[in-house]
Amino acid sequence: MVSIICLCYNHFNFIEEALHSVFNQTYKDWELIIINDASTDDSKNVIDKIVTNFYQKNTNISHKIKILHLEHNKGNCAAFNVGFKICKGKYIIDLAADDKFEIDKLEKQVKILEKSDNQTGICFTNATLIDGESNKIGNYYFDWYKKLPKDGFIFKELIKAGGMICSPTMLIKREVLEQLNGYDESLSYEDYDFWVRSARNWKYVFIDENLTFYRKITHSHSSTFKKKNNPHLYSTFKVCQKGFYLCQNKEEYKSLSISVLYHFKESLKYQNYEAAKGFLVLFGKLIPKLL
Repeated sequence: MVSIICLCYNHFNFIEEALHSVFNQTYKDWELIIINDASTDDSKNVIDKIVTNFYQKNTNISHKIKILHLEHNKGNCAAFNVGFKICKGKYIIDLAADDKFEIDKLEKQVKILEKSDNQTGICFTNATLIDGESNKIGNYYFDWYKKLPKDGFIFKELIKAGGMICSPTMLIKREVLEQLNGYDESLSYEDYDFWVRSARNWKYVFIDENLTFYRKITHSHSSTFKKKNNPHLYSTFKVCQKGFYLCQNKEEYKSLSISVLYHFKESLKYQNYEAAKGFLVLFGKLIPKLL
């Protein structure tokens, strides 16, 4: 079974597309856990209506859909962990309520992981970029990320440039998240930390097909990276700190140093001086590792 944990925060105008993309999957062994993270828009009513209509039209199905309307906003990492603690699937997907799936996403990715070796824990794919009106505006590879993504043991590549993976395309073995104890709730975002920690022990496998629609909008969570004193930069520093202790050779330390220097400059640019100080100190620790 695949557990799809759908996180919604003020996505009332997108969530119908997201949920129907789950309902319409060719692969039918799934459960859906919808976490409404204390949205302030009409998300609660929209979610309840969509799920009620689904069950009215599908009276003989065995799919399990759980809805949790949180009273207080927890943020992405903690909200996901709420869903992860109650999900039952062999595989996990973290679905943002403004993204959606192609109808054969689950079928193709489950097939790949089922025939992969025991060290392969994550399957990721290409994605179609869409705007707020669901118009296609490009492909993740190579309109957004310009290089061919690698797979296998890719810790060195991911610690340098986490953006080489389109996060919502991932299908994750349950054991991976169990080993990591879910997402780190002290962070303001989840994906870079997940990539760095998981890639140390697990192989990634890439499918060069567009199986997810990834929405690029101006008020998305990732857009806050470009705001003054944004909290994501300090979270990135904390991930790089973890990466320092996970690196095992000079090449990996070199990859980490590239990320550290880039985010040091970003911290100065966006006036997050606490993060900038942390990156500077961390680079000082890296210097002996690079000699």
